[in-house]
Amino acid sequence: MNFFKDRTVTKLDWIIIGSSLFLLVLITLLYFVVKSFVGEQIEQLHVQITAKQQEVTEARAVAARKDGLLAEIDQVREKIVRFEEKLPTDKEIPRLLNQFQQIAELSGVKYQLINAEPIDEKDLYVRIPFKVKIEGTYPVIGEFLRSLEFGNRFIKIEDLDIGPQQKGASEANFVVSTYMFVNKEKTSESGVTQS
Repeated sequence: MNFFKDRTVTKLDWIIIGSSLFLLVLITLLYFVVKSFVGEQIEQLHVQITAKQQEVTEARAVAARKDGLLAEIDQVREKIVRFEEKLPTDKEIPRLLNQFQQIAELSGVKYQLINAEPIDEKDLYVRIPFKVKIEGTYPVIGEFLRSLEFGNRFIKIEDLDIGPQQKGASEANFVVSTYMFVNKEKTSESGVTQS
């Protein structure tokens, strides 16, 4: 401390001390301003990184399920193809009626009536009903209906009414319906026709 004992503080010393203190305060102030500004940016970047990490996690989860979903789509397509194979086309309706008649003959029932009912058109499919009247014993009628059910075409039997057995035979009235997909051309938003 002997250094300061005989020394007088000059104006230049005060300028150096003042400048040093001012510079120290300025540097400290600048440090806190930069720290708060950069800190906010760092916090925003942390939030963005967290959001992106969440997106990556979700994308990985979707990618992990992709193979399973593709396999499921393939299974659904196969089911649709099998279902479509069981639906007749316009050209197959007469053949389908012949199959009904053959099944009736093999089962031992007698056709009394088969009439086409009005076609019921929906957006994606058409229902083609036929009103049928047959005659036979209860077991024979049951065999006929079971044969229709296990045939190679998709059909639906509705409004089944089997009358009482008289003279060893009963009369059965019902509506048998088959379905067809409607092949309407679809137009995409761009106006291009898709078939």
